[in-house]
Amino acid sequence: MSGLTGGLASTQTAMRLLAPALMFLLLGAIWQLIAFNQTSILPPLGGVAADLAARPGFYLSNLWVTMFAALVGFALGALLALLLAATVIHFAFLRAAVVPVALLLNVTPIVAISPALIVAFGFNAVPHIIVAAVAAFFPMLINAMAGLQSVDPQAMEVFRSMAASRSDIFFRLRLPSSLHFLFSGAKLAITAAMVGAIVSEFMGTSHGIGATIVMATTYLNLKQMWAAIFVSALSTLVLIGLVGLIERATIRW
Repeated sequence: MSGLTGGLASTQTAMRLLAPALMFLLLGAIWQLIAFNQTSILPPLGGVAADLAARPGFYLSNLWVTMFAALVGFALGALLALLLAATVIHFAFLRAAVVPVALLLNVTPIVAISPALIVAFGFNAVPHIIVAAVAAFFPMLINAMAGLQSVDPQAMEVFRSMAASRSDIFFRLRLPSSLHFLFSGAKLAITAAMVGAIVSEFMGTSHGIGATIVMATTYLNLKQMWAAIFVSALSTLVLIGLVGLIERATIRW
């Protein structure tokens, strides 16, 4: 019986690995077919890989610029969202004031606020960090509010019956209960921060992955454009994976 169970588990693991591999192979074949017939639309994957291999320093240096803005913005946006969510759950009347403002920030096009930030703060990293922070703020806020409110009523009654203080309830009950929500929000927020940082680099700078994409588009350098897109996508996946690893190490139940 144990052998049968182990065999089924191995088969399921193999299928989980095989299914995405086959999908990527199919997408790669479609890509190559389009690239062979329409070179002005997509470059061959081999050409993109060759450009990455020929200039790794160029892509890594620009990636570092983008990731610096994204990570600092993510940290600021997530911290502010967590502090605001903690305040809202203790003072419910603030929810009606906070959520509409947060929603307004979320629906404001990033491209629209980038020029105003460049005018206000100049041609440096600050506008890109602010854009990344704004992008990360809303998903983290919503998940933090939902998580901090998703407390077991019976556990809450136990804490209250023991005359626990607000800080005890927050740090010993609300925060541990909300970890799944917080890490889910962090994955969304880190993705949004990367997207925000890249989009903000479409103007006001000559460094970063966003600026690399714009430069390549200007000169119709499809290999560089897609290489930069792939680098940004893979780096975002790595960041999401790191958040997932921290989640597994932190949450053991």
